[in-house]
Amino acid sequence: MLTNRLKPILILILGLGVAMVALWAQNPQVRQLLDEAEKLHDAKNYQATMEKLRAAEKIEPNNPVVLWRIARGYFDFADQQPDNPEVQKQNIYPGFEYAKRCVELAPEVAGGHQYYAILIGRIGEIEGTKQKITNSYAVREHTLKAIELDPANDSNYHVMGRWNFALADLSWVERQIASVIYATPPKASFEEAVTFFRKAHEIKPNDIRHRLWLAKSYLKLDRKADAKTVLEQLLKLPATSDSDRAMLKEAQELIKKL
Repeated sequence: MLTNRLKPILILILGLGVAMVALWAQNPQVRQLLDEAEKLHDAKNYQATMEKLRAAEKIEPNNPVVLWRIARGYFDFADQQPDNPEVQKQNIYPGFEYAKRCVELAPEVAGGHQYYAILIGRIGEIEGTKQKITNSYAVREHTLKAIELDPANDSNYHVMGRWNFALADLSWVERQIASVIYATPPKASFEEAVTFFRKAHEIKPNDIRHRLWLAKSYLKLDRKADAKTVLEQLLKLPATSDSDRAMLKEAQELIKKL
């Protein structure tokens, strides 16, 4: 327990930490670079986005907003070539280090938790079943924290949908591995996946990935009519990135089988 003499010191340190976050946010040059980076990100110009963020990092290397957006930038690079293992490794690991630093420096910043969860989940996929299952609790913990801090962010609900989908979809062999790693393996279901993907879709209805994964969850529940409706709506949406085009192609393949 803290002594009465230590408590004021701790309060002062915490206060200084909050003040530093406020000062980072007020730096006009960094704020301008972040604004420019966000416009480029909205336009899906990921290389130019990263260049702006690197410039901001040179000015304030410990700015938590800069850190989590660089983590997001690495994820964006990896997400354009999901089937290329080298591209995944080159981007997922350094991206995770930036997210981890953000969480350590500013645990109240939702973006740090969001990309900590996303990237540690991708690390599990890269390193295999045992690591995927081991990392699953961290994915859940940090995603739920991100939802708590930023409940209007659709991406966090999508991640929880993917978390439920992946764990509900484990093979018998993978479930045996999970039971060895954990006395009580994480509980997940396709029904919960549907709930989270629908929430993500409600917040951002024109996001292709929300509709695709909602349809895939419906298929797992043998709700083919619902899946077909979602896929038909999805195929009307425009693709604005390589990732979007890959998802539209997957949706076309799925609907042919219905």
